[in-house]
Amino acid sequence: MRTLSTHLLEKARTYEHSTRISVPAYDTLFAVTQAYFRMRLGEQEASLLVVGAGGGNELSAWGPTNPKWMFTGVDPSEEMLQIAQHKAVQLDIESRVQLLQGTIERLPQSTPKFDAASCILVLHFIEDRQEKLHLLQNIHKQLKPGKPFVLACAYGERESDELQNRIKIWQSYFLEAGYTKEKVDSMGKGIMNISFLSDQEIQQLLSEAGFQNITRFFSSGLFAGWMSHA
Repeated sequence: MRTLSTHLLEKARTYEHSTRISVPAYDTLFAVTQAYFRMRLGEQEASLLVVGAGGGNELSAWGPTNPKWMFTGVDPSEEMLQIAQHKAVQLDIESRVQLLQGTIERLPQSTPKFDAASCILVLHFIEDRQEKLHLLQNIHKQLKPGKPFVLACAYGERESDELQNRIKIWQSYFLEAGYTKEKVDSMGKGIMNISFLSDQEIQQLLSEAGFQNITRFFSSGLFAGWMSHA
């Protein structure tokens, strides 16, 4: 997959642009996650599990500067995985990258456990709490004891004034970026279709899944990030 169709190239550009507006300080999220992983892993060779690897942003952020890291990525979207594979080739790291279409259950039973894992901007697309917990439990099972995990997703109490105010600011930020009011209004309605949980509820899910030392380290707009270890 050394070249992408015009359709996928445009999809990749749109995804990159809109995500960076949707999550202000998006690149900082990846930079701080990298710092956390480096702190926990040191200079050793390490295998990383990337849940929701489509688009390849984890590969772009961490691959070139960490030549001892190997990446296994899973994502249900074939198109987004094509974009991720294209990035791996462009970055000349494809020998350190394995991408699998599907969910984490797609990983072969024989796969060795991982030294670190990330699940960035995925959890809020899962509506059912038990399914969220099941995903986090499966990630925990794939990690070696004590190894780091970073979760980032939308958060907030759905009916609270606090979340509604953050949504209004989020919409205003898109207007400042040049999006039309009609488009932003539509996005505001769409954002309520994702699954919001409070900070406390997300930390409880992580704890139930077996993670420890849970710390919120990032917050930007509608989204936050938590570091923990298995």
